[in-house]
Amino acid sequence: MHHPLSASLARPSFLLVLVALFELCLAAWPVSPAIAKVETWRQEGPTGFAKCHREGVVISDNGRVRLGHAISPLGTLAAERVWDLVLTRAGVLFAATGDGGKVFRHEPKADASWTIAYDSTDSQVLSLAILPDGTAYGGTGPNGQVVNLSAIAHPASRPSAKVQYIWDLAADLHGNLYAATGPLGQLWKRSADGKWALAYDSKATHLLCLAIGPDGSVYAGGDGEGLIFRVLPDGKATILFDAPQAEVRTLLWAGDGALYAGTAAEAGGGNSARGSLFLTQGGTMPRLLDGPRADRGPGIPSRSGDGTALDAVVEVQAGTVAQARPAAPRPPGGGSATPRSITAGDNAVYRLDSDGVPREVLRVKALVHALAWADDRLLVGTGPEGLLYEVRDGGNETAPIAKLDNGQILSLLVGPAGAILIGTGDPGRVVQLAAGYAASGTLVSEVHDTKLVSRFGSLSWRADLPPDTGVSFETRAGNVGEPDDTWSAWSASQTNPANSATKSPPARFIQYRAKLSTTDRRRTPELRSVALSYRTSNLAPEITRLDVPDLSTADGAARQTRLNLRWDATDPNDDDLCYTLKVKKEGWPEWIGLTDEPISEKTFAWDTTAFPSGTYRVKVIASDRPSNSPDDALARDRESLSFVVDHDAPLVKVAPSKSGATITLKDDLTRIVKADFALDGGHWVPVFPDDGLFDTQEEKITLSLPDLKPGVHVLMVRATDSAGNVGTGDALVGGKN
Repeated sequence: MHHPLSASLARPSFLLVLVALFELCLAAWPVSPAIAKVETWRQEGPTGFAKCHREGVVISDNGRVRLGHAISPLGTLAAERVWDLVLTRAGVLFAATGDGGKVFRHEPKADASWTIAYDSTDSQVLSLAILPDGTAYGGTGPNGQVVNLSAIAHPASRPSAKVQYIWDLAADLHGNLYAATGPLGQLWKRSADGKWALAYDSKATHLLCLAIGPDGSVYAGGDGEGLIFRVLPDGKATILFDAPQAEVRTLLWAGDGALYAGTAAEAGGGNSARGSLFLTQGGTMPRLLDGPRADRGPGIPSRSGDGTALDAVVEVQAGTVAQARPAAPRPPGGGSATPRSITAGDNAVYRLDSDGVPREVLRVKALVHALAWADDRLLVGTGPEGLLYEVRDGGNETAPIAKLDNGQILSLLVGPAGAILIGTGDPGRVVQLAAGYAASGTLVSEVHDTKLVSRFGSLSWRADLPPDTGVSFETRAGNVGEPDDTWSAWSASQTNPANSATKSPPARFIQYRAKLSTTDRRRTPELRSVALSYRTSNLAPEITRLDVPDLSTADGAARQTRLNLRWDATDPNDDDLCYTLKVKKEGWPEWIGLTDEPISEKTFAWDTTAFPSGTYRVKVIASDRPSNSPDDALARDRESLSFVVDHDAPLVKVAPSKSGATITLKDDLTRIVKADFALDGGHWVPVFPDDGLFDTQEEKITLSLPDLKPGVHVLMVRATDSAGNVGTGDALVGGKN
């Protein structure tokens, strides 16, 4: 009687089910580490995250990823650029814009929108300032007007008929208004009675920025030579600093009692003659100009005119001018200061303290347009990438804190409750940077190429997580270099760095996405490093070339007792390789080893004297054992073409004839390359085959000796094969014959 199971096994459908189950088990069975290599992709440090795509996060100069600050637009206004911003005591915000030459006004109301406060006949309103009594003024170009924005009729005045651009305005505590102008590089002063007077005529083409010192001194930065001028209350002018860059674009007296200066030199347009002298690699820059110079006038002390340290703040002047500044006056009736395509050079922010030593606190490959001070930190607005930086602790820590979609951050202003107002260009907007961090942000890595299809292991990271903050990770993988619909979907979110097995399927390429979040806007997580482990299948090495000397091409000048074997090999896993060599003579049943131990060199000098003459092949075996366990190591071999080992001398037969001899030369393995004869122990004389060429293993030579003297003579003949073996033969010639 048959067992029921026996009957079931006999059925084809049941067998198919068993086969399917077996294949499923094989697919699910874990791959042993013995057949794979473990690699680690790690990102950390200043350059680790440089190629990552960022949304809502920033990366500090020491390579730490943090949440950025939340950015929200402050309504919309019709402008290409927002050159300057000021805020009245009543909370009214003014924005100076181009290329329509308008000043916009924004009331301090929740639902307020921008309105036009002034529509200039000029194409640009470049600068703004507010007097202590609350009167707002704007400076224009290219007709150089200073306009009273607070008056209903907006009366305008012009410091001089030659002034075309009012690049910056600043007001002191006494109600005096100062204007930095171009194209003559003049500083003009408008007193409280409304009269203009020339305060200083500098050597710059344009004075671009202003700041008022605690003692009432006026500081002005210019173009051309990167100079910062100081005009004392008594009218005496000196040069405070000679920057390596050609253009000082913005100045700021900050809350830490120092004067900060930002430069905006384009690539190739720096002050190279002085820059090579002044520029240093460390944090300390050249000293202030404290001695007399023939081309700059007398020096300046490190203290103000009344002997007090430079440690007070009168006004934070946020306005700056963007890269659109014309280098020369426009033609009459000329158009606006339309930006052109520019490339930023190496620019910097300098801290000019009362100790007499300027210090570089930030170096960027960008144009520094604007400076502001908030919460014991310096804010730096740049272009053309729209990055906002913060500088803390006198330059000991710097980091980008926001990146705008707009290409230019042209002006900065500290608003109510610590919010930062940002005026942008291309297009013109006013956006608000919240005092707290953004609620969330993402960091997407570049695609990592593992070179081979790999299984992905643990994903680990290091992060500082204050209360109410978090970091999570996702991954995706594919077999093409650019993610597309053939890639896997993003994996489930992982939040535990200590137990985070990568959930993406095996593939050649992988990418991760980190999400940073906070529910307390005062705190941010800080991601320090990311490491992802993966295992690539071990592949066998490849021997790409194997060269063995061809004795048939040798000239026989020396015996070929050593054959130099050479080869090339590669490994898909970049493993270290070792090599074993074997030889086999024609007719031998097995291969014979040439090396007792594996060698690492790709050449081997084989001493053939201990092997018989004959036709051989050599085999090179390449193994990746140096980089793998014995069970994991793989090898591949390659055999050479047949080649000859020849230790045997050529056979030389000499048959005397009536007037000489007939010589037969023969070699079983290599060709004959030369022959000589000597008569009666005399000099060796070269002799050649009847066909004139030594080109075969057998040659015939007819030797004629017409001048042979009577009697018996000894004729010696020697022949050399291409392996350098020499054979001889002899005969008696002459006599009765």
